Amino acid sequence: MYRFTVSAPGTVVLCGERKQTCVAASLDMRTVLKFSSFPTNVVRQDFMEIKISSIGLRMKIPLRVFLLHFYGINYCEALDDFKLFESVKSFTTFLSGFSGNYDPNNHAHRLSVQAFIFLLVLISCKNGIVIKSSFVVKVLSELPIDEDLGCSSSFVVCLAACFRRWYLLQQGTVRYIFNAEDFSYIMKYAYSCKQIVYNSCNIINIAISTGGKIRVFKGALEMANIFFRERSMKILLVFSNIIETSMKIKECLSSTTDFILHTLEILSNKFIEILKRIDDVIDLQPNVIESNSDCLINYYKDLANLININEGLLRALGTSPSNIDIICAFARNFSFGGKIATSGSRYAFILLLPNTSDELIQHLITILESHGFLAKITSLNCSGVRVQY
Repeated sequence: MYRFTVSAPGTVVLCGERKQTCVAASLDMRTVLKFSSFPTNVVRQDFMEIKISSIGLRMKIPLRVFLLHFYGINYCEALDDFKLFESVKSFTTFLSGFSGNYDPNNHAHRLSVQAFIFLLVLISCKNGIVIKSSFVVKVLSELPIDEDLGCSSSFVVCLAACFRRWYLLQQGTVRYIFNAEDFSYIMKYAYSCKQIVYNSCNIINIAISTGGKIRVFKGALEMANIFFRERSMKILLVFSNIIETSMKIKECLSSTTDFILHTLEILSNKFIEILKRIDDVIDLQPNVIESNSDCLINYYKDLANLININEGLLRALGTSPSNIDIICAFARNFSFGGKIATSGSRYAFILLLPNTSDELIQHLITILESHGFLAKITSLNCSGVRVQY
């Protein structure tokens, strides 16, 4: 009956501290969700199936069992997000008896299945999705798991977008570009899932996976600033090859910590100012190819310098591992900017200049890999969640 694909990007923090002013960008390593539904009575027993290749999950649930558990008399009318999650947890306790390899003791399996069912029931009840025949959801992701690059956020955004599009198709609405109302719904439901199922209040990753681009946040609030509406920024994403990722702020004089955090705030505002100048250059010279504007290159160099200062401040706070410092030192040797991709991650990113040659990039990759740091060329400032067609 229906077949479509949606995808959503990851997240990198370009500058600043999440609890203060920070600049975050969409990472063009995407989670891809493929949805297929089948006509009624095509199979002997209708089912719903989820497959997630990155965590090796295959789970097939008889549709009748699912409907009996979640869609009793007046169930939707009395629906509360937290009560729904309790019902989801109750339902998932016996899923290992069904077809597939679901392991309730596998943290990634459990959270992924709970998020899938939570959003399916929540959105179907709130919007009126008709679930009466078999369907399959397949998920693939370029994003590494548990690296704070927005993998789980892009996953729940894809789920919310999938069920939103399914609802629209059932209503006879066929559009291939999500509008503002769609984005609002997707973000609302994805954030609810992230907050309740994953016990996380990270609005930044949800906002970036939904809307994409480069955005400014002040604490939990997204500001109006959206930069580089068309242009992508090429980076190297580098794995630091460390085992331990949990870094806490060093115990030092509170006055020192306060000074560093205050400096990060000033740094973020300066970063935003330069982004505005870059946008002005792009507006004035829309047809200028990346490498042709000296003004643009100089602004990129300014961003690189601020990124390097940012990394130094994080190192002083003790929130950036030593291997990240080594990677960033290599970046500085090439006059690039490098910092930890986001707090708690084992990845660093290196911002490349628009006119950086392929030969120079490959030379840097060779040096990094000779020291055990695997590097991948990718980009920032891509689109948010979208229908693939």
